[in-house]
Amino acid sequence: MQAAAHQPRKKRPGMEEQRRLILAAAVDLLSIHGSSGVSVSDICKGAGVSRDTYYRCFADKGSLIDELYQTSVNDHIETVLGAWDLDYDNPAWLHRVFDQTIDAILERHKVAQLLFVESADPNSHAYRVIHRAFDKAARRMQRWCREAYGRSPSREFLVALLVAAQWLVHNAIVSGMKKRDIDKAKAASEQLFHAAFYSLKTSTQVAHSTR
Repeated sequence: MQAAAHQPRKKRPGMEEQRRLILAAAVDLLSIHGSSGVSVSDICKGAGVSRDTYYRCFADKGSLIDELYQTSVNDHIETVLGAWDLDYDNPAWLHRVFDQTIDAILERHKVAQLLFVESADPNSHAYRVIHRAFDKAARRMQRWCREAYGRSPSREFLVALLVAAQWLVHNAIVSGMKKRDIDKAKAASEQLFHAAFYSLKTSTQVAHSTR
């Protein structure tokens, strides 16, 4: 009887592929049950990986949520904040920035929606991650204002602008992401930021002219 042909052993997925599987499973589960209703074991089962594999990829559930926020939202915000041509009172600049940033976030809309819902719970890890990022962004915007105008709005005011823009993106998602709704979210975000920074610019100019 002829021996069976040797079957090559199936190659195990590498670390990056395992991370991708875990993140995809986590998004599906978290978007339905929320972070408090999903365990690491649930995510492992959904991804088809062992707990050992999970902990080789992520330190805990919180670090996974950090990764989701960073890659889906914060990387795009950081790109804007790190740009050499920051110009918050320029309508053309704001239009370009919000057009590109919102489109990039909507490419992973399930993650963006999940994080928005989670951020409403002060006890959630997502709340801490997002508000820490917003605080950092607001402080960088304050530095820009001081360099451009010699003064700045409060950190709380700038965080409120960021929260409002986040809500507008979420509203476009739950409305079905129709082009009309996305365009409204972009336009409203632009108007909010332009009104805030242009008023600061003009009030600074008036103050200088009366000295």
